[in-house]
Amino acid sequence: MQRRFPLVAVTGLAALALAATGCGDSDGDGEPAATVTATATVTGSPTGSPTGSPTATGSPTASPTGRTSSPAAGESTGPVRAYPGADVVTEAPGFAMLRTDDPVKEVGQFYIKLLQDEGWDITSKYEGDTSVHLLARKDGQGLTVQVSPTGSGTTVSISYYEV
Repeated sequence: MQRRFPLVAVTGLAALALAATGCGDSDGDGEPAATVTATATVTGSPTGSPTGSPTATGSPTASPTGRTSSPAAGESTGPVRAYPGADVVTEAPGFAMLRTDDPVKEVGQFYIKLLQDEGWDITSKYEGDTSVHLLARKDGQGLTVQVSPTGSGTTVSISYYEV
């Protein structure tokens, strides 16, 4: 005996399939329609509790803010120099992110030597096959350098703060 789906069931399944494929953004490119960038300011020391309320500032933008260019030779990204030839992906108070085509180990060795030459006390150092992580202190400042591979090069994240 052969069974057939009733017309109502077939119509319902077709409507469900159409609804499922219609989910997402309207232009079909898979990208969000807009990116919102916001910053927050909190007063107080990093070790103490905040004395104010976070305040969001900024406005919706199509791309992240910050410089997207190569730093000049010897230009600093906070308390240390930028890796030679690296592009600055983003900069904010206390933070910089760079990108280079050079290998992780080469970039990591540059920052180890730079910190030693400039009198930083490297309090923690990890040199792995795929990443380098450094923590250092000097004159009341703390510094974190993280070097990691990306799909198309190497990313350097530099964070600096008072200690």
